[in-house]
Amino acid sequence: MPNTTQPRITIITPSLNQGDYLERAICSVLDQGYENLEYIVIDGGSSDGSVELIEQYEDDLAYWQSETDTGPADAINQAIQRATGDIIAVLNADDLYLPGTLDKVAQCMAREDAPTWAVGHCLRIGELDEQLGQLNASQPDGLAGFLMHDSGYLPSSATFYRRGVFDSYGRFDPQMQFVWGYELNCRLIAQGMTPTIIPAVLSAHREHTHSNCAQNTLRSGTEFIEAAARYADRLPFDLRHTLWSNIDERRRIYALAESETLASRSRGYLWRQLLRRPWWLANDHYRQTLLRGVTHPANVGDGRVDAPARRAA
Repeated sequence: MPNTTQPRITIITPSLNQGDYLERAICSVLDQGYENLEYIVIDGGSSDGSVELIEQYEDDLAYWQSETDTGPADAINQAIQRATGDIIAVLNADDLYLPGTLDKVAQCMAREDAPTWAVGHCLRIGELDEQLGQLNASQPDGLAGFLMHDSGYLPSSATFYRRGVFDSYGRFDPQMQFVWGYELNCRLIAQGMTPTIIPAVLSAHREHTHSNCAQNTLRSGTEFIEAAARYADRLPFDLRHTLWSNIDERRRIYALAESETLASRSRGYLWRQLLRRPWWLANDHYRQTLLRGVTHPANVGDGRVDAPARRAA
């Protein structure tokens, strides 16, 4: 029988063709030894043997399914609909929990002044579980800083919410394919909420070339920008103006980066972007790329100027 003195914790793992790593994620949850655990795995219709792997653990799962969905957020929302936990968290199929994580979360989120949203630190690991470093969670200085990525690092694999967060503020946005966690956090901060930082390493985030974000770097970067833009009107005018400038610069950088993937079609793409944002013509790098293409030489001797180095977003 579950220990009912412990808060019930629901862990949700969405997965699609992550069979190389899924078993390690599952075992990292089940090996916690946490008695009042509800573990739900939502597979998006994998064709790589993931379903057969999940079936091996089905006696230890509260629920699992393998059906086509519209993306990770949709899968997670389906699980939240079924969840009965007091605390809900998402562990991606290629990430891991460290031993003792759920006990630490329970101690933090079951006390009298329990937070509704808690985040811990996480390790960076590679394809073979080798350690690559550590990512420390940090409090956002405010909504503006979080929207502009100036402050606040909240690793999703080490994030835990009380059930009431989803009841009061909604679930993950299924329109977001990559940054559904960031968008929800923006939503909460815009409502005046702040996370409690648990001073412990709770999870390991895996970095590999087959991850969803690694294969879709430009699309995920664009989603970060669009998520931030949603909450611009929550800021006072001066900070709103700063955010819009920040967003515009990031959009221009990603437009140039996208054009580099289009080869002969790059100039047509940049012209279409310019029709939407004509003020980009004032940017020298954009103007030179528009006129000469992404491979244009930048020789000062023949009257052409060096394009400024493109900064990472």
